[in-house]
Amino acid sequence: MKMEEQNNNQNLENQQQANNQVPVAPPKNKSGLMFILILVIALLAVVTWLYIDQRQTTDEIETALTAEKDSLQSHLLQLRTEYDELMTDNDSLNSHLNEEKAKIDDLLAEIKTVKATNYAKIKSLQNELGTLREVAKSYVRQIDSLNTMNQALVAENIMVKNEINEVTKTKVELEEKNKDLSGKVELASTLRTENIEAIPINKRGKANNKINKIEKIKVSFRIKENVLAEAGERDVFIRIAGPDDYILAKSEDDLFEYQGQEIVYSAKRPIDYENKNVDVTVFWDNNGALIPGTYEVYIFADGDEIGNAQFLIEEGGLF
Repeated sequence: MKMEEQNNNQNLENQQQANNQVPVAPPKNKSGLMFILILVIALLAVVTWLYIDQRQTTDEIETALTAEKDSLQSHLLQLRTEYDELMTDNDSLNSHLNEEKAKIDDLLAEIKTVKATNYAKIKSLQNELGTLREVAKSYVRQIDSLNTMNQALVAENIMVKNEINEVTKTKVELEEKNKDLSGKVELASTLRTENIEAIPINKRGKANNKINKIEKIKVSFRIKENVLAEAGERDVFIRIAGPDDYILAKSEDDLFEYQGQEIVYSAKRPIDYENKNVDVTVFWDNNGALIPGTYEVYIFADGDEIGNAQFLIEEGGLF
């Protein structure tokens, strides 16, 4: 009986101990968690570094483009000043210079609205600046040429005045010559001719100055290149004056304006002048008004006399 009680007590004690025992959880893998944490920190560091580097690069590019834009604007302002200094007394040349200055003003207004990051637009404006610089160089060369011409004209004026003191001419002749010399300064923008020939020709188109063989008067010349002259279509007029100062003309109604007056012309020819050399030939048909002697040929365009020549007509003969 006692034995049985002892066993029961023992079992009860063992059961109580078993109930009081707390289960122990298996240990966690701390090294794995630490690795993941380190990896996340490393990734964050790399991303942060990349962001900072990219931001620095972007700032550097934007700074460089801003400096380039400022430099472009500065060069445009400098070029604008240079164009102001190129202005001359020549109205035709000044007109061209003002057109280029207007282009610069347009670019200056445009560049104020262009963002510094717009590289393509800044590059385009730089190209336009280069073009304007080349145009400015061409005008500098033209102005130097005009200055050289003006100096030559001044020297010629002085020489002529000295010569006038040695000859016997009227006061009117002196004033006209001085006026003519002064007017030469403005010739830089007018048409000019060279290689002028006035030749009587026969029916076969051969040169023949015998009065009874002449079919036509052939006047040929070249209008020289002049970048300052106005391009476009215009009429060239020929006046042929005989030994008696009579102007050979088809009709008294064939008139053109010269120095504010309507004067008769012998023949005319329309041309299309594009500021380059152009060869011109004009014919006057013999209407029986010729007489022997020396003839004067005058060429006119744009209201100016641009050339002259002479030819001789002899008495009739067999050949």
